[in-house]
Amino acid sequence: MAKQMVEYSKKFELPLITFLEKCLPQSGRVLDIRGRHSFYLDIANQFKVFWCLFEDEKIIGTVAVKELDEENCELKSLYLLEEYHGLGYGKAMLEKAVSFAKEVGYHRMYLDSLSTSTKALGLYSRVGFVDTERYNQNVRSDVFMVLELHTKCEE
Repeated sequence: MAKQMVEYSKKFELPLITFLEKCLPQSGRVLDIRGRHSFYLDIANQFKVFWCLFEDEKIIGTVAVKELDEENCELKSLYLLEEYHGLGYGKAMLEKAVSFAKEVGYHRMYLDSLSTSTKALGLYSRVGFVDTERYNQNVRSDVFMVLELHTKCEE
């Protein structure tokens, strides 16, 4: 089946919510679309870019980049249905987000996560993210990481 990463469009809102209702519980989370997850109803104003990974007409994964300030961005919403884990899709989505952040000119990409998300944390480490200090007020997260996007020889 064909896989395609597509930049978010409002026409994907219902399929995205359906995806999140299935995907979030797979990692011990619950979608609260009218509460703390209401930003998914306003993606255009919440993220610098948001992609959906499709298998035919079905969303199977997402990844986004959110601007923190002119130099720094945040990796957001890297989700993939469990049945697609271990096939390289998560890494491909992460690499797309990192490449985008470099192209835009960000210096650092941050992320917050849960210590129970061991697969995701392993992926982040393999790509070069390292532990850092808490940079936001997300009380649900207990792991904070950063990736330097430009080495000295690149600048």
